[in-house]
Amino acid sequence: MTLLPIVYDGVQQPELDIVSIPALPTLSPQYKPREHNQWLRQVLSHQIPRARIMTFDYGFTTQGDHNMEAISSWQMLLEQAIALVMGLTMRREGVEHRPIVFVCHSFGAFILKKALIIAKEQHQFRHILENTSGIVFLGCLHDENHPNVEELCIKCAAVELGAMKKAEPLRRSGDWHAIKEVMERFRTLDAPFQVRGFFELKPTMYQVGRFAVVRKSECVHFELCPKHVSSLGWDNEQVLGVDANHEQIITYPPRSDQQFFDILMTTIEGLVDAVCPASTRPAFTCSEEPSNLSEPWQVFQDPPSNVSQLSILSGLDTKSQATPKAVIPCFVTTPYEENPRFVGRDDILHEIHEALAATNGTMESRKTFALAGLGGMGKTQIAIEYTFRYREAYQVILWAHADGKAKLAESYLTFAHELGIANDEKMSPESAKQLVKECLTALDVNWLLVFDNADGDDKEELLKEYLPVGQQGSVLVTTRDFRLIAQMGGIELTVLDTESAVNLLTIMSRFDSSKLDDKEGKEELDAALHIVKRVDCLPLAIMHAANLILSDACSFSEFFEAYNNRELIQDCEEVRLVDQSNGASYRYSLRTVWNMNFDRLQPGPQSLIKTLSYMDPDRIQLRHLAEGVEKVNDPALSFMGNAYKRNKLKSQLLRSSLVSQSEKHKELRMHRLVQASCHLRMDLDQRRESFNNALTIVKNCWPIPPRSAIYDPSLWDAQQALLPHVQSLCAHYIASCEEGNPLIPHETVTWDFAKILYEAGWYCYERGLLGLINDLLLPAEQYCLRHLGKGGGYRILADIYGGIGSLHTESNMFQQAHDSFRKEWDYLKLAFECGELQRPSIWEVFGLARLGNGLHGLNRYKEAEDYYHRALEAWGDLPGDRTVYTTNLAICLWLQGRLNDAERRLRPLVMDKEDATNFRTGYALLALGNVEVSQAQSLTEKGRKKESEAKYKEAMETHLQSLKLYIKTIGPRHHRTADTYHKVGWHLHLWGNYAAALSMLEKALGIYMMNPEHLKNEIARTRYKRGCIYQDMGDRQRGTVEIREAERMRKEIIGSENWQPATGEEDFDAIVQFWSR
Repeated sequence: MTLLPIVYDGVQQPELDIVSIPALPTLSPQYKPREHNQWLRQVLSHQIPRARIMTFDYGFTTQGDHNMEAISSWQMLLEQAIALVMGLTMRREGVEHRPIVFVCHSFGAFILKKALIIAKEQHQFRHILENTSGIVFLGCLHDENHPNVEELCIKCAAVELGAMKKAEPLRRSGDWHAIKEVMERFRTLDAPFQVRGFFELKPTMYQVGRFAVVRKSECVHFELCPKHVSSLGWDNEQVLGVDANHEQIITYPPRSDQQFFDILMTTIEGLVDAVCPASTRPAFTCSEEPSNLSEPWQVFQDPPSNVSQLSILSGLDTKSQATPKAVIPCFVTTPYEENPRFVGRDDILHEIHEALAATNGTMESRKTFALAGLGGMGKTQIAIEYTFRYREAYQVILWAHADGKAKLAESYLTFAHELGIANDEKMSPESAKQLVKECLTALDVNWLLVFDNADGDDKEELLKEYLPVGQQGSVLVTTRDFRLIAQMGGIELTVLDTESAVNLLTIMSRFDSSKLDDKEGKEELDAALHIVKRVDCLPLAIMHAANLILSDACSFSEFFEAYNNRELIQDCEEVRLVDQSNGASYRYSLRTVWNMNFDRLQPGPQSLIKTLSYMDPDRIQLRHLAEGVEKVNDPALSFMGNAYKRNKLKSQLLRSSLVSQSEKHKELRMHRLVQASCHLRMDLDQRRESFNNALTIVKNCWPIPPRSAIYDPSLWDAQQALLPHVQSLCAHYIASCEEGNPLIPHETVTWDFAKILYEAGWYCYERGLLGLINDLLLPAEQYCLRHLGKGGGYRILADIYGGIGSLHTESNMFQQAHDSFRKEWDYLKLAFECGELQRPSIWEVFGLARLGNGLHGLNRYKEAEDYYHRALEAWGDLPGDRTVYTTNLAICLWLQGRLNDAERRLRPLVMDKEDATNFRTGYALLALGNVEVSQAQSLTEKGRKKESEAKYKEAMETHLQSLKLYIKTIGPRHHRTADTYHKVGWHLHLWGNYAAALSMLEKALGIYMMNPEHLKNEIARTRYKRGCIYQDMGDRQRGTVEIREAERMRKEIIGSENWQPATGEEDFDAIVQFWSR
């Protein structure tokens, strides 16, 4: 054992040595030996950067459960003084005249006192005493004449060792006189150095085998180190009381304890400054910058001319990196085009513009307007008309489809590309969202953002999530929820006035009064008036009526007569939307119009529109219909089995006006009310058949990568386009089960339904759409569990639990992840037993490796290591890239302290450090950099300063390269990229480049905040680190506020019953997944 490890080696040539001598808890199982050293490394090194910091290790051997009995006498404790003297002599060879400041906790004082007595008496060690410039005593007993001092020492030992019985050997040793002699001799020492002592203001009591804090009034006699026994009585001594009990004072204060922390730091700094006056800190606290620091940042924009190319800030502080320059003007209304037949609503359009337009050409604050009304009122058409009519008032107009997070995410991806700010073709939806928000916040032009169909239960949360921060811009929302008017301003849209309604009917039906005489013209206009009144002047109904008039080539009078006859036999069942939350419904008159349209369709077009009614109504891509049918020979889809049939069906549907088409984008659209009406027309068997047709089409369109290569970004665009259709199928199935008429009968099983939900859920996992995963995988899980007894399903259920467990790992839900991966493995074993899977199988590899991940997250490293080995062995000759799980194994070895083993696993994975084909090389580099950091720390403890500095530089450059590859492969705003930003910030903090470190942490925090629900742990860790940097920069109050907020979050995460104030960064590392550390 190295008896005097170096935890920090100062800047270039250190000006002094600081030696910390801990209390006895370094022997206790409740005490983490690393906590003492990590405080010195992480905290004191930044407060006193010009010092070399060393720590004393007790030389006791510990074995098994009886390790506390290793200290059996006072003399045994005092013998540690020889080790301290020898360690100091060895470490200070050649720098014997360098000043020393000692910091002693509790029994460490006895060791130091004995050591200084030895130094005075033995010439070869006298330089230690002569160069001691100050001592800080924390919870130390000095008054050997106090009548109860021996008993106080016994009780202090019991507190530090964890139980009274472990201190009993000291009581029985019979050599207390040795301690008393040391105390007497040290008191008479002619010491020129300054002494600062801290005593306890809180009592400590013995309770059920442990000591605990109680109210002072209840146990005054357990103040173990009060003032009167904690003073030497020297003139050069100052004694301070601390609001702490003995357990608290014998360890370094957490950064969150502002009072104790500030007093201690001020005290140590005062002793240091007395012998080494403070000087200006260098920008970097190592002997030189890491080589080639600026090179990895070439992926960013060029820095401004006033920023040094050698600075790590190059390209990082500029706004252009976070928000690339946008293409202006930008006009996106996909898939809508201008409607040349728009009629009326001039007053509403004017009111919208008055509310949203900039005042005197400038936008002083955010303008919002909610256009609320029932379906079919024309909200979307009014919004379209507004964007085209007032296009010149805005330099940027962006149309977002707001009925669900998946569609909003797709809209923002489109915005990022159209604005020219997407720096990656495979940018994640979360990254696009953040980039667009930042872009709009930064733009100094008038912009309009339209949120169309903001109707879901989560609409308010989605609007908050997707709206840019700040006061810029205008926002128009169309919704069926009238409550948004109170929040955003706006109006409740009602039906057309009769004049506008008649005008709309005449224009849409191409009525030409010039071909009629005055009497006939008046009769037709009267009939038109009756028609619009009978359909309640509802724009959507008028449009469909006009289509029927054109289709039948009939007059208004003829149509009105036919309509009356049809209405007499029409039932009065109301039309409702599946997701309608405001309880509004539609009169039978609207349904009558649609039924007249439906009944004119031939069986083929009717089958098609019934199928489409279960798909997403906004983006029904024609190529999906073709692919879904052609990939499967399903008799149920024979009505659209070839291109000729599909074109005929499409033409008939377009003529009916029940669907519309965007020629530019090759897409069909249906109004949601049309979909709802389709469902009402069908009996249960027809609904089930149509749902199954839609499921077949979507399932056969969905591109599924090989299991050995499930990460395939080339498929993402196609999967993103199909995701809303899968969500629609899932929503309709859930609603049908709640109504008691499931679209898939419970007595039969369709595993394809569970499979497509899993595939869509896994796509959301790959793209970082974590909030959508459970909405797909949990229904899939329930479906499988309901039908397992019908044969099969074990493999898909295993997949589903693998997906749920993967979500848990990303959300730092360690126990839940393990439990889900255990279920995955259990169902995989059943799949092998029943013949669903045969060995060798990549499913077995992933099942074993994921179970290793679950155990890894629970810190059960040896068990995790075993599963990783089993997974890699099972891989055998199967195809696939093993980098991820080999890296996970290496991380497991690293966390066990097996640094060389971990490095041997990682080096072959990073032979090509420029490999940007996927994220895996960057992942391995991140792990390798962590191993190199630990190697550097080990070299520091051994006193090999130059080698340690070189290894730290190597580690930083490894992490910089990891960040570079992450940015190129998964994008600059992926949460895994944020982990690497955090790590680079860690290096910069270590080097003392605080401004650059804060810049890195701000980037990480900005990415984490894009998904606060699932990345709360990472947010807490980064805020803690940011608080540490504020403190180390000298702004201790600001840093403490930040740290306390991080601690509040950590307490919520781990539970108050398990929470203790963090002793260092490792406590926050423990709440994030192992690959994020």
